[in-house]
Amino acid sequence: MPCFCEVPLDAARSHFLPGAAPLLPEIPEAMHLAVALPALENQLDVKIESGFNPVMLPDIGFPSGALANIAMTINMMSGTFTLDDIPMLEMEMEIAADSITRNLWPKLGWLTKPKIQPLIEYSILARLVLDLRALGIDPLDPPPLPPLTPIHTMDFALSPLHVRMAKLLNGLPPIMKMAETLGLPPIMELVETLDLPPIMEMAESLDLLPLGDPGIVPMLQSRLLPLAELTPPGLEIPLPLLTKLAMVLESLATIEEAFGGDAFSPTTLDQVSLMLTLWKRIPIPFALPLLARYAKLDALPPLENILLGERLVGSMNKAFAWSNFSPPKLAIAPFLNVVLALNASLRKGLDIEYLDMCSPCACS
Repeated sequence: MPCFCEVPLDAARSHFLPGAAPLLPEIPEAMHLAVALPALENQLDVKIESGFNPVMLPDIGFPSGALANIAMTINMMSGTFTLDDIPMLEMEMEIAADSITRNLWPKLGWLTKPKIQPLIEYSILARLVLDLRALGIDPLDPPPLPPLTPIHTMDFALSPLHVRMAKLLNGLPPIMKMAETLGLPPIMELVETLDLPPIMEMAESLDLLPLGDPGIVPMLQSRLLPLAELTPPGLEIPLPLLTKLAMVLESLATIEEAFGGDAFSPTTLDQVSLMLTLWKRIPIPFALPLLARYAKLDALPPLENILLGERLVGSMNKAFAWSNFSPPKLAIAPFLNVVLALNASLRKGLDIEYLDMCSPCACS
């Protein structure tokens, strides 16, 4: 059962013992730009734009935004909760809620009392430090930035229509994966030679049902409606507070990864202050336009998903059966998302398994 009864919460209570989060000055633009340069030079927007010429949205005829959102939600929950057995799912949610109330909140709920904004800002800096290290840059000894001459333009290549297409195509793989998650026949017809990227965990030789087959809509509806009729278990702790706790735990884990176990000590904070001072002295010409373009690039879907979506569009029938399909809302989604977020944060900080499957325990 997914619960927190076997998580070493006593150890977590001492492990996640923060000091006072520092009030940091503004993070220097040079640090942001150093992380952004590889993406700026890669010009993902130019690559996508060149594949969308002439601009024509694929006629796939279904509400991909809502469908893709529910597909991502279903897929995220599938490894932890039993979605194809409603009574089992209800029991798992009750156990998760009970273990949060009895075990998790009494030992870690106090972490939500301090102001969270300084901690979030410290964790943003910590993430930048980790990204710089991944590029081979020691943030405490900043080298001169690479020359900006290879970046010929600061303009974003994609039009709003291009971006819409990219997001639409990015939504197709999760929808395809959702069918497998819910035990349905695959809802997209693939070419036999399709080379699935590693992110897709699908069999390559299945009896595939075309997207245009009208039978797939009632089949999907029959799986989603029972889930939509469920209500989340009652909790003494408001979900926003649990979400805040997950954010605090994730922030503390990121800060520790970047700065070590003494991240809040005066010595470490002095080093952080020196680091910010050094990076602030690096002159950055035209930083703001470059960073504005990087923010747009960072919001684009992964290229492999877009390419996969393009190939899917070319290999499926017109989806007339989906024209009026509107997926239901899942009232249980916010609760399940909080459970997964809490566990992900604890897992990152304590290196534990992904939700203890502990059927013979005090929770059951």
